[in-house]
Amino acid sequence: MLFWRLAALVFVLGSAGAGATQRVTDPDDCLGACARPTAYTIDPGFDADERALIEQAMHVWQRGTGGRVCFEPGGRDLVVEKLDRAEQLEPMDPDWSKHVALTERDHIWLVEPSVSDPGMFRALAVHELGHYLGLGHAEDTPLTYMHSSIGDTPQELRDRGRLPERDGHDYCAAHRCTCAF
Repeated sequence: MLFWRLAALVFVLGSAGAGATQRVTDPDDCLGACARPTAYTIDPGFDADERALIEQAMHVWQRGTGGRVCFEPGGRDLVVEKLDRAEQLEPMDPDWSKHVALTERDHIWLVEPSVSDPGMFRALAVHELGHYLGLGHAEDTPLTYMHSSIGDTPQELRDRGRLPERDGHDYCAAHRCTCAF
């Protein structure tokens, strides 16, 4: 009987860590895999510069999540649409007058004249893609794209399109990444 108890104890202790993931501080040590690319369409009403900035925003998420997020053109998983006036948000958003963009399910609407600075426009696209990917607003850290006001995006993120560690962690928390950053 004692033998079986010891054998059971060895088995339990040996399997206690089975399946646990190790925290990895360098994303290059644990590259993610994109389970399924998001096939997207960008409204042809965006000019070439705006389209390039939206695609840069997608690359920010792709690079910043170690490849866990990936986008490919030519589909309807995500539609990025250009609106001429904020009033066009009204059917989807009762607080339309307070917003320059909106994300709902498989759609992102960007109001054209709202943001003219290229870095700010890219930051707005990164922010809305964050909502599309399941993130909410974050006010407890200065270095994030996910502030409730796009005007609170730090200059560093406007100048250089890179995903802050906080946003990457929030993505992994929302999607249960198997390997943390």
